[in-house]
Amino acid sequence: MSNTSLEQVAQLAGQLSPADKLALVERLAHELREQADAAARRKPQSLRGVWQGVFPPGAEADVEAATREIRDGWKAELDEMGREGS
Repeated sequence: MSNTSLEQVAQLAGQLSPADKLALVERLAHELREQADAAARRKPQSLRGVWQGVFPPGAEADVEAATREIRDGWKAELDEMGREGS
């Protein structure tokens, strides 16, 4: 919500009677509580299901090889930077 919209809501709320302000706060709190409860009840999504079909069947990810490749690339880049700075 933009700052302008929030200011408009605050101005409108300022025009309410104390009883109506209390009712508004209770209503908003109830809605927030319901949203929090719904989020807590939501079952975590399976990563296997999310990524299914992205990789060919039987494909194995070699994490060690990928990590080694990234590390070697950074080492080479750092070595090159060190030579340029000398």
